[in-house]
Amino acid sequence: MTAQPPIVFIAALGEPGRNWQPVLDRLGDLPTVTYDRPGTGDAPPRPAPNPPLPYSALADELAALLDERGITGPAVLAAHSLGSLIARVYADRHPHRVAGLVHVDGSLPQLRLFDGAEDPVDGDEPGATELDLIRGQVEVITATPAPVPTVVLTRTPHHASTARLPGGVEELWLAGQRILARDAGAPLIVADDAGHRIPQEAPDLVAYAIRLTHAAAAGGAGITVDAEALSKAGGHLDQG
Repeated sequence: MTAQPPIVFIAALGEPGRNWQPVLDRLGDLPTVTYDRPGTGDAPPRPAPNPPLPYSALADELAALLDERGITGPAVLAAHSLGSLIARVYADRHPHRVAGLVHVDGSLPQLRLFDGAEDPVDGDEPGATELDLIRGQVEVITATPAPVPTVVLTRTPHHASTARLPGGVEELWLAGQRILARDAGAPLIVADDAGHRIPQEAPDLVAYAIRLTHAAAAGGAGITVDAEALSKAGGHLDQG
């Protein structure tokens, strides 16, 4: 029997791997990998001088970590928020190591919600790493979409949790998710009732998207969405 590809979870900015736990609880029969980037969760920060890093540095660190754990074959990447940007760069730099992709309300490159209000530091503890957003953005927008089974999952447009965002951001966010799905040849799944923290607010839906992608990757098939199963999980296909 061919081994199943593992699912590697890439967390959002400054978040630990344990934040995926509600989703992991629903995937107990599948091989999964979580980790903390240096300076997040239980991982110590990078040693001095610790300069600002682009997404490629984080992607290469992930590849090295998987090597250390003996995971050298293709994996399904499940990536939330800023993690999606890292996943896109990882897939561009290490295409032979990617079997599938699940973008969970992936961040948009070049989008700054509030001038001066977003601190691009990956962690809360002293010594956490600042991100080099300019170099990172160039890496994302020049990355070639991976030709692997992919699902794009996004939050509920105009959810109560996003009510304080500047006008037009929700429309821009949805447009960005549609572009990501279009370029990847992927279905765009929209949460029925969840904000940006979908892994905690709609874990059934995230687990559904991951299982869908994992099954396609393991079976060498395309993505087929069952509308009834998707509805039960708390989502629907984008109609835009």
